[in-house]
Amino acid sequence: MNANAAATGGLGQIIQHVFVLMLENRSFDHLFALSGIPGIAAATNGNTNTYNNATYAFGDGAPVQMPTDPGHEFIDVVEQLCGAAAQFQRGQPYPPVDNSGFVSNYATTRTEGAPPESGDVGDIMRGVDARTQSPALYELATQFALCDAWHSSLPGPTWPNRYFLHGASSAGLDHSPTSVEMCKWEELDGFAYPKGSIFDALGKDNYRLYQDHLGDPFGRIPQVASIKGISFCDVDDLSHFEADLAAGYTARYTFIEPNYGDVVNDTYENGSSQHPMDSLAAGDQLVARVYGAIRNSPLWDKSLFLILYDEHGGFYDSVKPDKAIPPNDGAALTLNTSGFGFDLYGVRVPAIVVSPWVARGQVDHTPYDHSSVLATLQRLFGLQPLTDRDRSANDVLSLITQTCRQDCPERIGA
Repeated sequence: MNANAAATGGLGQIIQHVFVLMLENRSFDHLFALSGIPGIAAATNGNTNTYNNATYAFGDGAPVQMPTDPGHEFIDVVEQLCGAAAQFQRGQPYPPVDNSGFVSNYATTRTEGAPPESGDVGDIMRGVDARTQSPALYELATQFALCDAWHSSLPGPTWPNRYFLHGASSAGLDHSPTSVEMCKWEELDGFAYPKGSIFDALGKDNYRLYQDHLGDPFGRIPQVASIKGISFCDVDDLSHFEADLAAGYTARYTFIEPNYGDVVNDTYENGSSQHPMDSLAAGDQLVARVYGAIRNSPLWDKSLFLILYDEHGGFYDSVKPDKAIPPNDGAALTLNTSGFGFDLYGVRVPAIVVSPWVARGQVDHTPYDHSSVLATLQRLFGLQPLTDRDRSANDVLSLITQTCRQDCPERIGA
């Protein structure tokens, strides 16, 4: 749907508030392949990886907390997608993708610390049962729309993928930033996009930012505050969210971050992001909490709520990512990859679209990436694209059904 179609269809009147909650580091198959939801593209025990002459099939039994943090840096994802023998060469295209190297990478990479014990390497091929392990997420997926073709924006880690959500580009960044880079962005001049961020495009009065402050105090570090023009003071405690929604809330766009857990000691425990080293429970409660606040607010009838994951966290997924349109925003490229890899989407991640105007129980097979959030905002609110990526991205507006409004489930997790 183009920008004019949104205006013609009156969607800007139907949807006046967009909310996004972005969790982290889970693949689509890891969370939903075993959910029993009909019609989804999902892994089966026929999907395998081989490592050290042993074959590991996709299956159930994922641990509540992973024993070690799976690799998800750019070079890790090259191996995961292309196999242990794959070589990414500067200036050359991304190697052929067959999704064969998840086990070998988990068994050997040290980008996130020591690798797991040999008996645990198959954990990377295991999924959870969302019906019991993340019930609020499962309920929303079955009552609204579950997207089974939403990919992270590039084959790499959390920070550049989150930057794509905010600006349809990572400004050439393909790696997790160093402590020096983070301090520079968060305390000095901020991470800058050549074409600006969605927050620049919207203007101060049209967005609100929140973070979950429950859990470990070390996890209260909002990544969005690293962006030029955004400060820690702009990110409110989520405990104020419910009251704010009830008191003349006018923001067009609201972005919400979880608590990231103990990031100082790299355990990520006691957070709500659903990081692999932490459990799913607190993140599921966060999903229910945010949904409940919107569902019971005066804004519900004009709201669109998206639940997303920044990247796959190293977990196996069976769907190969397609070619992507690079941002072409004039950003200087990093030394790591010289920009090659920005023309490929990352691994598939979960995404749920929630609104009273979304028909119950849809499975949406439309290709999306995080730039689709920007495309949705732009076409709803008459904003211009920031880069070639969001200009070409699919929006979620085709899921909005004006003539067939469904009854919605009661508050989940109340």
